[in-house]
Amino acid sequence: MDWKSAKILLASTATAVVASQVAKKLYKYFFSKTSQPIDATKDTCDALTIKNREINDVILFSDDIVRHTIRVSPSKDITICESRELNCFKLIKYIKSARETLDVCMYLITSSEIAEHIIRLGQKHVLVRIVVDSDMAFTPQSQINKLKEYSFIQVQTNKKSILMHHKFCIIDGPKAMKRKSILKSYAEKLNVHAQYTNYNCKQTNKNKQLKPFVMSGSLNWSTQAMVSNHESVIVTSHPNIVNKFEKEFESLWVENEPISAPMSLIRKCSYVFCATDLVKRFGIQCDFIKRKT
Repeated sequence: MDWKSAKILLASTATAVVASQVAKKLYKYFFSKTSQPIDATKDTCDALTIKNREINDVILFSDDIVRHTIRVSPSKDITICESRELNCFKLIKYIKSARETLDVCMYLITSSEIAEHIIRLGQKHVLVRIVVDSDMAFTPQSQINKLKEYSFIQVQTNKKSILMHHKFCIIDGPKAMKRKSILKSYAEKLNVHAQYTNYNCKQTNKNKQLKPFVMSGSLNWSTQAMVSNHESVIVTSHPNIVNKFEKEFESLWVENEPISAPMSLIRKCSYVFCATDLVKRFGIQCDFIKRKT
């Protein structure tokens, strides 16, 4: 074999090898991409809809990364969680994943962005309860007054002498779900016994098998914390941990709902006027006509 034939053979072999590698990559791209498993480390929140999925995650907030990305003053009232590159986007996604209940125990809430998402959850008949420290509840930048404007969001300030410095929230907790079921039953009874001339009620929410989880860490729900601080939030669906946080929340929450009211009280007209806000919280759509006299 002469030198010219050897060069032609070598070039042909190299071309065949390159072509086969290109074909292999193209095949993987078009035919194997959709069958790959979900990578939870890339976007944990997108996998929240998977039934019975275990959640064990850590969200870290680093001031140098965030400042470099958005380059704004932390004191400004801005939208900072729209970029998927930021961990606050993941935090918001976890909060938005609530389907039935959201229990928040937070020392400070000043983020208008998080407050807006809480309001939207309430409008979707997610039962929201918030406990905040009494000294921090009504500071100039606090969102508590804004949240209290909505009857479907329940807010309580911790009035104990001990500082309430918790920073956790529980999404679709079992105890909260049971409480919602009881309250919803009473709301339906309040409708039935309201003695309106005409009403048309339809239940919109259906029971779903949900995975409760808790988020807890050093992070206050504030723009300052998400933009300027080194913070951490642990997210877990471990049943024992969720249960302990629910017990702590219940120890701080002062129950003022009619979860044990007798039907004789529910039938009283004086009590019916308290029913409308309660009814609206559970996705029971009612068209009320003038009450009988």
